[in-house]
Amino acid sequence: MARLAIALRQNSEAERSIAAAERSAALAGNHRNQAVLELLRAALNWNLGRVSAALEQAQAVLAAPEETAKSWKPHARVLLALGALRRADLGTAGAYVRQAAMDWALGNSHGPACAWMVVQTTAAEHGAEAAAPLVEQVISPGQDRERLLLADPAAAAWLARFMVRRDGRSAEAIAVTARTLSIRSGNLPALEAAARHAEGLVRRSAADLLFAADHHPDPWAAASAREDLGVLLAAQGASKQAITVLERAATGYLTAQSPRDVARLKHRLHRLGRSCDHADRPEESGSGILGLTKTETAVAELVALGLSNAQAAQKLFISRHTVAHHLRSIFKKLRISSRVELARTWMESSR
Repeated sequence: MARLAIALRQNSEAERSIAAAERSAALAGNHRNQAVLELLRAALNWNLGRVSAALEQAQAVLAAPEETAKSWKPHARVLLALGALRRADLGTAGAYVRQAAMDWALGNSHGPACAWMVVQTTAAEHGAEAAAPLVEQVISPGQDRERLLLADPAAAAWLARFMVRRDGRSAEAIAVTARTLSIRSGNLPALEAAARHAEGLVRRSAADLLFAADHHPDPWAAASAREDLGVLLAAQGASKQAITVLERAATGYLTAQSPRDVARLKHRLHRLGRSCDHADRPEESGSGILGLTKTETAVAELVALGLSNAQAAQKLFISRHTVAHHLRSIFKKLRISSRVELARTWMESSR
C-alpha cells in the first residue's frame, strides 16, 4: 500500500501505511523488514523534497545484510542514480545504472523503474540518439508501458517530449496510455496531471501544460511542466510571458534540488535575453528548511555533503563569491561557525 501511494504521490496515505507497518513490526519485535521500511521512508522523503535524507536512507538499504533487503536494493539504486542525475554527477549515476540495467534484464519487480533510470541516464550521458533504441523498448505496447507510467507518472511527459519530434504516433500513444491510467484511477491528481502534461506536449496546448504545472503533486514534475509551457510560449512569440514562466520553473527545480535542470533553464533564459542567477535575487525569508531561503538551502546541502565552495558553485551555476556570501548568511541564521557544525545540523534536520 505504501509503495503504491508513494508512486502515485499520495504522500499522506503513504505516511499512514509506513507508520502502521512500523508500529506492527515494533509490537511483534520483528526487524526482518527494517530495510524495506527504510527504503519506503527514503522514497517518501524524496517525494517530500528531503533529498539528503532520502539518499542517505537509500544508501543504508544497499548496505543492509538482511535477506529481505535483496529484492529491494534495485529500487535503492534507482533512487541514488536519480539523485546523482539531478546533481549532474553522471559518473555516479552511470555506476548505479549499469547495475540497474542488469536488474532490468533479469526482470525483477522493480524492472520498469530500472528501465526508466537507464533511459534517462543514457540520454544525459550519450545523447538522444543513443537513448532512442531504449526508449522504443520501454514504450512498446503492453503492460510494461503501463507499469512504467504507474511507477513514475512523470515519465509520461518525458517520453512524449522525446518522441514528439521523432514519431508523432508514438507520442500520441504515450499520452493515450497516460489518459487511460488516469481514468482507471478515478483521476488521481498525479495521474491526471501526468496525462494533461503529456497531452499538452502532443497537442501543443498551453492550457494543458498550465494545468499540469499547477496540479502535479511532485515539485520536480510541476517544474518540468512549467518549463514546457515556457518553451511553448517562447515558440509562439510570447517572450515576456515565457520568461516569467521559465523563471518560475527554474525556482521549482531549485526547490527540487536539481541543479542540472536549473542550468538548462539558465541557458533558455539567456537565449531570451534574461539572466537567471537565482542566488543574486531576493528571496522570501524562511522559504526553505531551517528558516533558510531556497538558494541557501541548496548551498547548505551541498556544503554539508562535503563539497567545497568551488564545487558547490559549479553545481548551482553561480560564482564562488555568491556561495561564500550565502554561507555567511547560513552560519549567522543557524548560529554556527564551521562547515562541520553545518553538516551536523543538516543531518539532524533531515532525520
